[in-house]
Amino acid sequence: MTMTTRTYTPIASTAAKRHLQGLLDSVNRPDEYRRHMTALGELLASYTATLLPHQSSRQTLIISTAEDADFLQRGVANVLHDQNIPTKLAVFWNHHYQLPNRTSVAPIVHKFIQSGYETATNIIIVKSVMSGSCVVRTNLIEMLENIKNIENIFILTPVAHTQSEKKLKAEFPNAISDKFRFICFAIDDERSEAGEVIPGIGGQVYELLGLDDQPVLTAYMPHVVEQLAFADI
Repeated sequence: MTMTTRTYTPIASTAAKRHLQGLLDSVNRPDEYRRHMTALGELLASYTATLLPHQSSRQTLIISTAEDADFLQRGVANVLHDQNIPTKLAVFWNHHYQLPNRTSVAPIVHKFIQSGYETATNIIIVKSVMSGSCVVRTNLIEMLENIKNIENIFILTPVAHTQSEKKLKAEFPNAISDKFRFICFAIDDERSEAGEVIPGIGGQVYELLGLDDQPVLTAYMPHVVEQLAFADI
């Protein structure tokens, strides 16, 4: 039997460790799970904000999946807004599945992107857990073509598999991957046959957050997207 190993990163505070354990302890309580995930977003953003230029003219683009938008992403955005760091938001509905050869793919079926994102100089990608590179790679590629002056690409996740950073870097030329800054609190070294990180965040994030399935399969609309879409009308 393989012993699962979890390593905490140097930025994992007592509060971060408490909320990571809270995820594992709240697998049947979606409201509590959402609270812990939002708090982890706030903690990740509090650290990341110290690395961001604070000039008002420098914009940050936050890239999120639909399932993370109201929780992990909201925690990140709350902190950046409180620190007067201007942001734009891009949300993607990915259909994540495995091909017969076990390769993961995550094509984008729907998307919401705030206008004006092209001037961003920093990108923050939020992901509830990084098992591999598939979703982050797909969503980042979607945005790169129209953003010309990127200085930093921050990948924020509470938990990552030990190989995920290496895999993501291998998908991009050095001119892009050299801009990556991986920020997480815990690194796990085991995956299930289905590809889930163990213990990771406790399982499939959709069910844990109280969603019926992948948002793309259920017509799920994050509240933050509704708010921003109506604000732009």
